[in-house]
Amino acid sequence: MAIVKRKDGRFAVVYPLNGKQKWESFGKGLDAKKKAHKRNEELKEQGLIRGYKKQSRQIKTPTFETLALEYMDAKALTLTKSSIDNIFYKLKGVILPELGHLPVNRINAERLRKYAKKRLKSPVTKRIGPRGNRVVPVKNPDGTIKTISTSTVHRELSDIIAILNWSVKQEYIIENPVKNFEKPKRDDEIILPPTIKEIEQIIAHAADHLVRALLLAFYTGLRPGDAELFHLTWVHINLEKNNEWVHIISAKKGGLTERYVPAHPDLIPYLGKWKQEDIDNNAGNLPIIRWKNKPVKSVKKAFAAAKHRAGITRRIRMYDFRHAFASTMLKKGGDLKSTSEMLDHSRPDTTTNIYQHTDIGMHRKNIVLLPGLKLE
Repeated sequence: MAIVKRKDGRFAVVYPLNGKQKWESFGKGLDAKKKAHKRNEELKEQGLIRGYKKQSRQIKTPTFETLALEYMDAKALTLTKSSIDNIFYKLKGVILPELGHLPVNRINAERLRKYAKKRLKSPVTKRIGPRGNRVVPVKNPDGTIKTISTSTVHRELSDIIAILNWSVKQEYIIENPVKNFEKPKRDDEIILPPTIKEIEQIIAHAADHLVRALLLAFYTGLRPGDAELFHLTWVHINLEKNNEWVHIISAKKGGLTERYVPAHPDLIPYLGKWKQEDIDNNAGNLPIIRWKNKPVKSVKKAFAAAKHRAGITRRIRMYDFRHAFASTMLKKGGDLKSTSEMLDHSRPDTTTNIYQHTDIGMHRKNIVLLPGLKLE
């Protein structure tokens, strides 16, 4: 008796029955393989292997690429499109070319150390030219070639381990051979959120569609990308007087499925103006953020251009406008639970750990809370 894989990719269990060779087929894919293994164990318990001497071609351990593709198919049902795209690009561009061809039993700590060492020596690249068909290395301010950070490698290794852990849970493999692998420590750059002055400067130099995106990100704290911002339409905005709000369909991050954020008094006039513009242009049913009446997938280039025109050289991302929403609110004494819910965090400590940037002024307010000591 044995588990075999036919030439067409189907898995089967072969065993003797009434003096003949019996074949049970289970289809293709890892689920079929798992069913074949289960049936194989059942037949062992029934004692059908007694006296069966013929050997059949054994199946091989699945490659990492096979598991990764199964993982992507499964996670497509639970993760946001942007998260899936992010993992896909890492797999296709970096991870699978290095590890995809390997059977899982050949992925060990030594192999991951070699992977990490090679990645840390790799240059950061960017695409240039009218069609983005030229790839050139990115340089540091001193002219040297910028290399991949340990934080980037840490995230890639985390994805590799996550895929293997998931495969164990699905019973595609017996164990994760690198579950205790020690990843390099992250070296994430601390990026302070933009100040009010920087926000005003960037908006002053932004294209019209980017102005909409920046004001919505700052005044509502939504995620400024495809997961939340780019799906907003006028159906999600209520401008009824004294009851204005923005209805946000939350990204699949484990928090609320939807949330209502009250419209800030300074945002309301802009919302009214934009809605009227869209009605006049017969664009009332289109997404609020668009370019030339077409939905957008990214505003990174527009943001970079506005930041450059504003003369701001330090690193600020579009996402940092969401950070500014949270940190400014908390700095001024805003309620933590309310702020956390508007951000769609499943736990308030996520808000304080990531978004509450303290400064010397806040420290001074806390220092004076200590009582004076009566000393002789």
